[in-house]
Amino acid sequence: MSEQFNAKEYWEKRLQGNYDLHGVGLIEWGAQFNQWLYRIRRHGFLKSMLKEKASWDGTKVLDVGSGTGFYLACWKELGAEHIHGMDLTEVAAQNLQEKFPDMNIHCGDIGANGLTGMDQTFDAISCMDVLFHIVDDEMYGHAFKHITQMLKDDGLFVFSDSWLKGEDVRGVHIVHRSRRLVSQLLEQAGLEVVEVRPMFVLMNAPVDSHNALLKSWWWCLYQLSARFHRLAGFLAALLYPLERLLLKASGSDGPTTKVIVCRKRARD
Repeated sequence: MSEQFNAKEYWEKRLQGNYDLHGVGLIEWGAQFNQWLYRIRRHGFLKSMLKEKASWDGTKVLDVGSGTGFYLACWKELGAEHIHGMDLTEVAAQNLQEKFPDMNIHCGDIGANGLTGMDQTFDAISCMDVLFHIVDDEMYGHAFKHITQMLKDDGLFVFSDSWLKGEDVRGVHIVHRSRRLVSQLLEQAGLEVVEVRPMFVLMNAPVDSHNALLKSWWWCLYQLSARFHRLAGFLAALLYPLERLLLKASGSDGPTTKVIVCRKRARD
């Protein structure tokens, strides 16, 4: 399956047709629903980063898989001084450099390599909703190693992944991997998990749940929202405050995607 899927070709084509949050999000659901999803993502990301470091002023950070620049803007909001972006696609790299002329934008594949001359450079690296799109397991593991190489000792790495309690679930351009496997690869790369928190509860596919009611809810929401984009946006607006409350009440686990914060272990 991984030999047949060309990630660069897929994302170049997809972003050329939809270079917006719609294109990098749940593309079947329309722009408005995705805008609400990204509001939730922003809140969770900022909360996690401010929990780890009260002030990001003067820091050097890298966002991997920058897409339309959503997390680059988040890092700017946090006060990071030197912000780098990296994306697999030429279309994203070109658009991002125009959108953020004060930032350093790179085109590259994190599974294949890191950034030349950037070893132990960054205070933090983010990689949100990206790694589960690396369907080749070897390249997936290499991504963690390349990220570690670019982090300072005790630097932070924040990413989102499915973090499944059970076994891997594989699709054509996405792989939901078990937390057992991901934990093992993080350990091998020299990264220690310091926090895991749910990214969504009701507003993303419950890939890490066997709850029949939750799965039925998602099926109904998907069928309705994929067909009626305006209705999807209205439903998302209604769900947003409930989702925020559920996330606030949740612990370190959840039925769908998680935000995972790691720290690079200092060398002896």
